[in-house]
This record gives sequence, structure tokens and C-alpha cells, in this order.
Amino acid sequence: MFDLPRTSIPANGEFVTDATSLSVRCYGEHDGIGMGLLSNGEAYLTQRGLAALCGVQNAHIGNISRDWHLDKPRILAVRARLARFGDHREEPHRVLSFNGRRLYCYDLAVCQAILDYYAVDTGPKAQAEAIANRNRFRGEGLRDFILSHMVPARPLSTPLRFMATHSLETQVETWTTWTAHVWSLYLMSFWLAVSHLNTLREKAQAADWNRLGLYMPLKAILEIQAEIMAGIMAAMDRPVTITLGE
Repeated sequence: MFDLPRTSIPANGEFVTDATSLSVRCYGEHDGIGMGLLSNGEAYLTQRGLAALCGVQNAHIGNISRDWHLDKPRILAVRARLARFGDHREEPHRVLSFNGRRLYCYDLAVCQAILDYYAVDTGPKAQAEAIANRNRFRGEGLRDFILSHMVPARPLSTPLRFMATHSLETQVETWTTWTAHVWSLYLMSFWLAVSHLNTLREKAQAADWNRLGLYMPLKAILEIQAEIMAGIMAAMDRPVTITLGE
């Protein structure tokens, strides 16, 4: 028997209400096999999916459901396999709907019994697909196959870890370095300014027009420098006339 726990349900399935107490929670097709899960957690195969699993036409599985209450050899063989586990069901499948589509849902016990019939009980006429899938899905293999496609694997959750990008020591060190850099630039600018003014004062005292070598106040030096720079700029703005010889 293949009994699914009620907690084995897909994470993102969709309920579809039906006349019965059960509904289709999810449906999908993989390797040509229609499958899904019901609202009670049971896995199922569709009629076409079970036919593909057994390597027979869909009509053969439909005939099993149609003749379920008859004493045909095929029906008796399948029902006998179920009876070994105390399963004496009235119908081999459930008729449910999913998104407006009718589905013939066969639970795993019936699927295994029908698969064994086509793989073993038919003797020399055994279907190769049925034999291969019977070996492939031994034990709980069929259930695991359905669950692996219907329930997405969830990665193990890892706790969030916060990594500090800047520590207090780093911020203090950065601030100290920045302050020292600004202070060094300020000292350099101040030294250049003092040096420049001293140079101007020395030139003014040694100039030809200052024969007495009088001490020039800073304001006078700056005014003289401004007049000189204004003259240079005016000279640069004058148009240059070039006369070419004839």
C-alpha cells in the first residue's frame, strides 16, 4: 500500500472544489505521466498517466474501471492484489475536476496493482514499459517520484548574518587621517602666502623707483601687484597688427 501523510502536500497548490469531500490540490505531467496530489495529501495518477506507466493505451485502463464489477480475469487479478492488503473498494478511481477539466484519479494502491498485472500477471505478453517502471518504482518509488515533481524542494534556511562594513575604529582612523590632510594643506597654503608676500616686499624695497628703500606696507604692495597684473592682462587683450612687406 502507498499511504501518504496528510502533511505531504504541495507548497503552492490550488484547491478545486468537487462534489465529493476530496478535491485536486495540484496536477502536472512529467515524462508523459499525468499526476498530482489530492486535498487529503494522497498522490494519484490520471488515467492517461497510468496507461503510460503500464505501456498500454488509455482505453485499457478505462476498461478496467468500466468492468470493475465484472468477473473478468483481468479485473479479478487486479482486485486480488488489492485484497491482499484488505482493500475491497467499490471503484478503482475517483472522478474529480481541476480548472474545469475532468480527471480520473487513481491512487497509488490501484496504480501499483494494475502495474503489477501488466508487468507480471500477463506472462509472455507482459509490457516492457510496465516491467521497467515496476522495477523503477519499487517500494515508495512512485510516491517519491510524484512528490519530487509536485512539491518544490525548499533550500535549508540559513540565519541572516550581518557583516560590519565600517567599525568605530575605522571611522576614527579615517577622520584622523582626513583632518591631518586638511591641516597639512592649510599650513602649506599659509606658508606659500607668507613666502609670496615677503618676496613682494623685498622686490618693492629693491625696486628702482624706491631708491630710498622705504618699507612698503602690505596694502601698497598688493595694489602695485594688482596694477601690474591689470597691465599684463590689458596687453594680452590688445589686437596684434602684423604688417607684411610688399
